[in-house]
Amino acid sequence: MTRWLQIASVLAVTASAAFVFQVKYRSEAVAERVADLQRAVDEEQEAISLLKAEWSYLIQPSRVQDLIERHRERLELVPVSPEQIGTFADLPMRRTVVPADLPTGASPVTKFEPAGTTPAKIASGSRP
Repeated sequence: MTRWLQIASVLAVTASAAFVFQVKYRSEAVAERVADLQRAVDEEQEAISLLKAEWSYLIQPSRVQDLIERHRERLELVPVSPEQIGTFADLPMRRTVVPADLPTGASPVTKFEPAGTTPAKIASGSRP
């Protein structure tokens, strides 16, 4: 009886040791994966930081103005005139909701009416 108990104990200890080693190696693999992912996230954040710095350099008004002056003939850029910019009142139609004596649960009727008498030129991108 004692012999069977010793054999069972040895088998239980061996199984426990195998389970502990298996859990240890799985946790190490997971820790490596986490470290790899953290490195990848750090690299991406560094790349984003560099791209933001480059973007802030590229959109500096003085640099953009210098590029415009340097390539004015090729791009054929002209300044925007105030006549090219319109207002909301210049839009051709304005949507209004007509409140009426509606039965309960009915939706209001919408109609369109002209906004102004003469439509103005709206910013179009065409050259004056």
